[in-house]
Amino acid sequence: MFKLGEYLDESVAKDIAKYLQDAGMKVDIKTTTHSQIDTYDYLEGRVSELKDKINETEFQKYERYLNALRAVLANGATSENFREMFQIELNPAVNEKKMQLQEMIEEALSEDDLFEGVLERDTPTFATIMAKLFEISLAESFADSVLLCNEINIGEDVGERLDDPILQVPYDPEDYDDENPSSWARTNTVLTFQPWTEVYIDEFSATLAEELDEVFKEEYDEEFFNIDYLAEVIFNLMESSSGKMDMETFTEKCEIQMEHKGNTLTVTGRNAASNIARSLEKNGVIRVKGNSVKWKR
Repeated sequence: MFKLGEYLDESVAKDIAKYLQDAGMKVDIKTTTHSQIDTYDYLEGRVSELKDKINETEFQKYERYLNALRAVLANGATSENFREMFQIELNPAVNEKKMQLQEMIEEALSEDDLFEGVLERDTPTFATIMAKLFEISLAESFADSVLLCNEINIGEDVGERLDDPILQVPYDPEDYDDENPSSWARTNTVLTFQPWTEVYIDEFSATLAEELDEVFKEEYDEEFFNIDYLAEVIFNLMESSSGKMDMETFTEKCEIQMEHKGNTLTVTGRNAASNIARSLEKNGVIRVKGNSVKWKR
C-alpha cells in the first residue's frame, strides 16, 4: 500500500478518501497515535536578577512590554478588553495597521492572486505591517506569561507584584557554558500524543489518477501530484514489459526522468520496487517467482 498522507483533521482524510474511492481506487484509512516532543529553553527570574543576563536590546524590548502591561492594568483593563487595550498601548496605530492589511488582502483577493497581488504591489509596506503585528503577538504571549508567573488575574488589585515581577524569557543554551549554566536557566519539555488519520491506496490504483475529480486535483494538488507520478512509474513498467524480466531490470524501470524547458523531474521508485511488484501481482498484472518477473497482461 502507498501511504498518501497523514492528517490531524480526520474530516480532511475522509474527504480525500471519498474522492479516491469515487475514482475507483482501493483505499484504506488508519487512525494512529503519534507523539511529539517539544523543548522550550528559557530564563526565569525577577527583572532585577535577569537584567544583566539578557542582551540589552532584548531587555529593553521586554521592559517596554512590561510597561505596557502595567499601564493597561492600572487603567482598569478587564478580561474582555485587556488585549485591545494592551495592543493599543504598545502601538496606538494597531487598528489602522490591521485595516490597512485587510484592505491589501481584499484587493489582492479581488485580483484572484493573493500572494502575487499583495507582494508585487507593495512588498515593503506589507512586510512592515506583518512585522509590527507579529511583534504585538509576541508581546501578548509575554504578557500572558508574566500574569501566570506572578499569579495575577486581570481586574484584581496587582499591588506590588509588577514592581519586580518574575519573568520567563527565551534563551539559547549555546550562548552559555555547559560547565557553568546560568542558575536562571530552565527547560520545559512537553510530550504530546495526537491522533492522526493516515490514508493509503493500493499502488496499482494510482493508474486511475485521471479519473479523479477536478476539484480534488486543485484542492489536494500535492496528493494528486504523488498519485499521478506513481501512475507514471507503473505505466512506464507496463509499456516496457517484454514478457519476462529479472527483478534488477524491473527495479531499474521504476525510475523515470522527464524534461521540460531545460528542467528535469526525476521520479524514482527503486527502493519501493518490491512493493510495486507485490501490488501488480495482486492485481493480476505480473507474476513474481524468485528473481523473475513475468508479465501476464
